[in-house]
Amino acid sequence: MRKHVITLKDEPEPVLYDLYGVSNHFGSLNGGHYTATCFNEATNKWYYFNDSSVAPVEDNRMIVSAAAYLLFYKRRE
Repeated sequence: MRKHVITLKDEPEPVLYDLYGVSNHFGSLNGGHYTATCFNEATNKWYYFNDSSVAPVEDNRMIVSAAAYLLFYKRRE
């Protein structure tokens, strides 16, 4: 990211980011279904959101799937 963000130019190494959310889309350009996977810092766990249901993520390999189209990162302090 350093070469793309001017404010990081003079920051000491390393500049790290943590993933905290993933937005997923299933379907086509004309329609589909959206879900999300998000990290909860209070419980230190990932959760899967699908319409009106929320469930803890049991397998971390499911956090980022082929349906992921937006990844949300937070700069580590």
